[in-house]
Amino acid sequence: MAQEDLFKKLVAHCKEYGYVFQSSEIYDGLGAVYDYGQYGVELKNNIKKYWWDSMVLLHENVVGLDSAIFMHPTIWKASGHVDAFNDPLIDNKDSKKRYRADVLIEEQLAKIEDKINKEVEKAAKRFGDTFDEKQFRETNQRVLDNQKKWDDLHNRFAAAH
Repeated sequence: MAQEDLFKKLVAHCKEYGYVFQSSEIYDGLGAVYDYGQYGVELKNNIKKYWWDSMVLLHENVVGLDSAIFMHPTIWKASGHVDAFNDPLIDNKDSKKRYRADVLIEEQLAKIEDKINKEVEKAAKRFGDTFDEKQFRETNQRVLDNQKKWDDLHNRFAAAH
């Protein structure tokens, strides 16, 4: 199923069951703007709470802040959003889609991690109770090759930020 069809079905389901309503619907509505119904508000609040808990409460070095998006221009400048903000996009000429470069890199890092983990899982099944994961990760050539790819890509990504 195409992603666009899936999105249309999801939106239709959300409208049908009162999660969202088209904003200003009685006056012909506004395109791509929705108001939340009772279930939509509950779902949105649950997602926000899950995100807050996982990103803020579970990390000692992260502090939460809830502020207005409307701020004095000096704050936007001081935060780097005026002079230095950069969100590079990559255009796929075949699919006519745009992708954020950082998302593509993170997805590639995850694929490499998956390859490493699959190698470790296969070895764990093969060797059973005698399996030493630390030693396997330090000596298996496929794991070492993939770890080097991951390290190289991660270092280039970190240097670009």
